[in-house]
Amino acid sequence: VELFTEAAELGSVEALFNLGNVYYFGEGVQEDKGKAVELHKKAAVQGHVIARNNLGNHEARKGDLDRAIKHWLISAKMGYEKSVQ
Repeated sequence: VELFTEAAELGSVEALFNLGNVYYFGEGVQEDKGKAVELHKKAAVQGHVIARNNLGNHEARKGDLDRAIKHWLISAKMGYEKSVQ
């Protein structure tokens, strides 16, 4: 967690994404889905395609399919084929 946090502070988009996963799954930290989503949003804005797809999944679980589809289409346009499966 400390290394991901430091790398994220230094600008690593991959570290932001991984840190989001750490909080989402509670790996070594208290599970915090809200923090995970915020970290994935930051990574997605910076071009992380899987983070963008995960935001679509999050919106779908909340029941907001319009927003979910927007995220999935963006990640599909970025080349992430799983977004359209």
